[in-house]
Amino acid sequence: MTRVRYVVSDLHLGAGDHLDEFDQDAAFAAFVDNISRHRSSEFILNGDFLDFVSVNLENPTTKPFSRLGCTEEESLHKLERILEAHPGCFSALRRFLEKGHRLVLVPGNHDVDLFWPAVRDRLVEELGRPDSEHFHFAGEGFYRESGFHVEHGNQYFADSAFENFTHPFLRDPKSGVLRLERSWSNCFLEYFVNRMMSDRNPLINNVRPIPNMVFLGLQEENLWFKLVYGFRLARFMAKVGFPPFRESRELQRRRREGLLDTWGYSLKRAADFLSGRAQVEIQGLEDAEALSRLYPEEEREEGEGEAPEQESLPLDSLSTREDALSVAARDLLLSDQDIDVVVFGHDHRYYSNEFQPVLHGRRGKYYVNTGTWIPMLFLNKTKRQLRWRDLADETLYQRLLTYAVIKKGLHGYAASLRRLPEDRGERPLGRGKRPAAHPG
Repeated sequence: MTRVRYVVSDLHLGAGDHLDEFDQDAAFAAFVDNISRHRSSEFILNGDFLDFVSVNLENPTTKPFSRLGCTEEESLHKLERILEAHPGCFSALRRFLEKGHRLVLVPGNHDVDLFWPAVRDRLVEELGRPDSEHFHFAGEGFYRESGFHVEHGNQYFADSAFENFTHPFLRDPKSGVLRLERSWSNCFLEYFVNRMMSDRNPLINNVRPIPNMVFLGLQEENLWFKLVYGFRLARFMAKVGFPPFRESRELQRRRREGLLDTWGYSLKRAADFLSGRAQVEIQGLEDAEALSRLYPEEEREEGEGEAPEQESLPLDSLSTREDALSVAARDLLLSDQDIDVVVFGHDHRYYSNEFQPVLHGRRGKYYVNTGTWIPMLFLNKTKRQLRWRDLADETLYQRLLTYAVIKKGLHGYAASLRRLPEDRGERPLGRGKRPAAHPG
């Protein structure tokens, strides 16, 4: 049976405390319930669905600068807190599966804990123990069928890449305990942002780029702040260095030289971009008026009347830049694997070149980035000069509940980027209004 596929990424469900960036539980549940009304739907959660990184343990057993992360038991404890904080989201997914639809879970750098068997089994239990036909965990690091490729995208960035993303475990050389591998960014967030800066401003983790945010604070805060946090930042960089971890640089070198093929296709193009040799080859005509359609409950099956009214979704002005993800998308679309659609997430910037995309004269190729549902502030695209204290202003943060739709037509797969209307949101922003399930 033909399926309509819906893709979201980077929801970042946390433990319900001040580090939890997701407060759209009602909107998410309504969205899932609506797409379940179609005859046959597939819902793809493309990475960072669960934010294990934002869940602090009361008694962590890892060193703050180490690549060694949680044990399986610690990751399981984090999952329990997330399940307790967002029961409505998991109930909606369970109803979706009970109606015979299919759920696909693609791992990202914030929910790499799902590779633990006990963690994955507990999640499957919460979802009603669906069989493999209705629930699929993309243990290969991506989800692909003939015609489309869905991947989170963290492996294309040095700060969030894992040495072995499909088996992210390391043995503690001292204790012999098996632990989760950390990426550089996961280590930085847990050490510097979660434990040190978020108490100054709970929105800090929603600001990008992170270095701009950090240095903004160091420039404008009081002298004591500069001394304490400056020392801790310098200590972190002295011990860990620039991304990736020192232990992983040999891996990055091999990838740059095209010697390692992690997912079955070359990473040479992405490495070329990182070294400044890439050229802009993806071209498209973006039509802001046509990027969005109404909420899925108002969609009609093919042949059931006129097309629904469209809602404007302006493009991120920076999304048309050439970056590591667009290079990887082009590489996949131009490969000999007959891929028509590539969907990424990870960098929280929504993007679509769905309208008349042209790649080396070939049409009918689609690259979509589904963005995120959490509020975001991009310092490098704001028109006003912001100060450190301005980062606490909730009105500066943008939230777009975006998702991708993949459909198969007569000439292959096609994709579109859509969004939920503003009134579907649970509330404007409102951090800290949901009680924490446990102390952070």
